[in-house]
Amino acid sequence: MATILFLQRDGYEAFGPMYLSAALKARGHRADVIVQAEEGRGFWDAVGRAGADVVAFSIMSGVHQWAADTALEAKRRFGLRVVAGGPHCTFFPEFIREPGIDALCRGEAEDALADYLDALDAGGDGAGVPGFLVKTASGVAEADLYPLRADLDELPPPDRTLYAARYPALAAGSGAEVMPARGCPYSCSFCYNKLIRGLYKGKGPYIRRHSPERVLEEMESLLRERRGSLTHFSFVDDLFVQDRPWLEEFLAGYARRVGLPYMCSVRANLVDESLVDLLARSGCRMVSFGVESGDDALRNDVLGKKISRAQIERTAALLTARGIVFSTFNMFNLPGETLDKALETLRLNQALGPLNHPWSGLLQPYRGTGVYDQALALGLIGAAESGARRFDSPTVRQPDTEALDAFSAYFYWMSRHPALERLLLPLARRRVRPLERLASLAASLARHTALNRPFQGWGALATGLSAGLKRIKSYL
Repeated sequence: MATILFLQRDGYEAFGPMYLSAALKARGHRADVIVQAEEGRGFWDAVGRAGADVVAFSIMSGVHQWAADTALEAKRRFGLRVVAGGPHCTFFPEFIREPGIDALCRGEAEDALADYLDALDAGGDGAGVPGFLVKTASGVAEADLYPLRADLDELPPPDRTLYAARYPALAAGSGAEVMPARGCPYSCSFCYNKLIRGLYKGKGPYIRRHSPERVLEEMESLLRERRGSLTHFSFVDDLFVQDRPWLEEFLAGYARRVGLPYMCSVRANLVDESLVDLLARSGCRMVSFGVESGDDALRNDVLGKKISRAQIERTAALLTARGIVFSTFNMFNLPGETLDKALETLRLNQALGPLNHPWSGLLQPYRGTGVYDQALALGLIGAAESGARRFDSPTVRQPDTEALDAFSAYFYWMSRHPALERLLLPLARRRVRPLERLASLAASLARHTALNRPFQGWGALATGLSAGLKRIKSYL
């Protein structure tokens, strides 16, 4: 039996480690987690006390440099074997070249990681385990991806005790996240869905859903464990509404057996009056969906969304009519974007009404995606650029990049309060960075409070402040 210790920067319950912990326990191994934001200066002492055999990172692009630095320090301090996985490793397998990384797993890892730990227990190094790249004396040994599990119900539910045992506050909030499905059928140029479908071609169905009964049982278990403290659920799969027959069956059971308010994601081309009615009747109180850009050519030709302005406006109108708060996702600094085109995104969001609390960020054209190829062909990024940065850091470089960076910082406030446009828009050309940072932080708090008020009332303000302080602490 091996003990694996997941290291994590920010304080939240991550599904990757929870699903992996459940799968590992089923195979006789043990998992633990240390969260830097929760430990503060005691982080390394906590790692030392954990008594792990293997250190692991499940990482997304944007925190990969933190993971690389932390992995190297863990190896220096404790001499532990280090394995990395998660979306960043799946799409950037060259992460194996980081000096602190011994092995890297690509793709879904419930079976692969358990096989890897079995191999270590047997005295091997894990070379040849499906899905793994392993450093050996003769170089990096790489094996093909592990096939996908066609039936998600075969997997054990996520192990929520992983966080609850060490950080009960993380598992004691008023909301809980649930992931009913894996995979998305669309091929937006800024997303990896098309690429990952190619990686898994011939290895099983990419889009899979748990059965309605399995999801309901998981939620009922959460209700029992939280003993009345839960006020709402959040569905965090790629696209909650993509399978209408499944959705109708599930929500009928949800209304009877769970009955709490919830939040989910939709896609504007899938929304009609009957869908919004179904969501509202079953307890939906907040919805998110992508706008990306108010410029039709940028949204559909550059980003490949294939969604019309009319569909976006109709979605907002239907949600507003049922009193469902919503948040649009918007991106700036797209290839060929100017400040004038960005204004179209602002105008569209302003027109969507007062229940819209929009998010915005800068495009990150990850290598391997269609929008990366476009940016590279236009000379807006260098060939060595991976695009794997945070959404508040510009990758694409074009004439209006600096103005678009500032525009994104002020976007929420100009969308919500159009009168502020006369004050803030001129600042986009002048770059007052402390003011931009303050505007972004305040927007994050305002969005969190507004989007969670249907579930927590004004308590959402307190949870937003607490989460923000923890995030700042983790950066420091």
